[in-house]
Amino acid sequence: MIQEIRLSPKGIKPVRNGHPWVFRNALGAPPRPATLPASVHQAVQEHPLVWDHTQPAFACDPSGRPLGWGLYNGSSRLALRIITRNPEIPIRGETFFQLLREAVERRSELRRDRPDGAVRLVFGEADGFPGLVADLLGRTLVLELSGAFAWDNRQWIQEELTRLVNPQGVYLSPDRDLLGREGVSGPFQGQWICPGGNRENPENPENPDILVEENGLLWHALPEAGQKTGFYCDQRENRRWVGDHARGARVLDAFCYHGGFGLTALAGGASSVVCADSSAAALRLVEANRVLQQAPADRLHVVKGDLFELLRTNAVPQGLESFDLVVLDPPKLVPARQHRDAGLRAYKDLNLAALQGMRSGSRLVTFSCSGAISRDDFRTALAWAAADAGRAVRVEGVLSQGADHPVPLHFPEAEYLKGFVLRVD
Repeated sequence: MIQEIRLSPKGIKPVRNGHPWVFRNALGAPPRPATLPASVHQAVQEHPLVWDHTQPAFACDPSGRPLGWGLYNGSSRLALRIITRNPEIPIRGETFFQLLREAVERRSELRRDRPDGAVRLVFGEADGFPGLVADLLGRTLVLELSGAFAWDNRQWIQEELTRLVNPQGVYLSPDRDLLGREGVSGPFQGQWICPGGNRENPENPENPDILVEENGLLWHALPEAGQKTGFYCDQRENRRWVGDHARGARVLDAFCYHGGFGLTALAGGASSVVCADSSAAALRLVEANRVLQQAPADRLHVVKGDLFELLRTNAVPQGLESFDLVVLDPPKLVPARQHRDAGLRAYKDLNLAALQGMRSGSRLVTFSCSGAISRDDFRTALAWAAADAGRAVRVEGVLSQGADHPVPLHFPEAEYLKGFVLRVD
């Protein structure tokens, strides 16, 4: 049943400015059945849309004036997600098919330039489709489902994306934590679908068979056993920057995961590279990628350990002072806004540990992937770290996610990846 959702005076301003999110505390009144013609109710409920955990929402301002259409989820703090701002045209299946088509079309040039590369085809709210991320890894399509609506409608979503990009295989990857917050009960299980071909080793993550080309190098991708969709395509341009500035340098790739920065630096002519991570599986993947790329083993060293501790105690091989270029790409340290202050302290402490040990004239390339903080927040944490370290630190470059991760001006949360190139003196 279509719900009429009235926003509070506090909640109306962001929506009028184009923001798609309305939290529960920004609703002006409990939802109530919308008084709309029977034909509208029928159109919204028609196949193929599934409304198991969400309801179609007719969004209104506090006085009842229509604003548009969205998805209502009474089990989530994020109660309403705006889909369209034209109240005259109800959301229906074609609304979402068009969102998928337009998202894929926006990446057509990127796909043409790198047919065997990794490209993000759909980027959630940034493409108007909440709870859905779709990455094309070579010829494999990986769907990360984090929203209740996307989960309930996964069958036709994968069918439509398969029609649009013709992959050899499709993997459906549920985000268990976020789906739980959306009121979706498990158990959740990843699922392989092979519309156009068969995978040789679909059950063997230690022998991956999905290959991705990036910056002239081949990489293993692990949708089943890896992180997120199996390959971080958001760092493509930033890894290229490191490779372009690595000739003759000694490089530390901290929180390396699959060795993306370190191995790209090695291919760029780095004299030596240390890849460090707390995960033994990640370091095995680094070695598998090194072998795949036929990179020299004598110039690559891997280190397992807690990176906060390794940096704080300067226990990395040869010490931090031996490196010309240090890359810090930690996991998300601010999972939500309520963790903002603690997360910023963690970013400050991590970068402080690196800055205290680095030599004058070296570079620190440091990242935050926390969408709950802004670039200014991250820069402030770095300034705190430089002050506490007693170092003169200058910004030489600003880094971000690639063009396939667009950031709508009205939705700054989409700019989750923030990076700085810092010269340490």
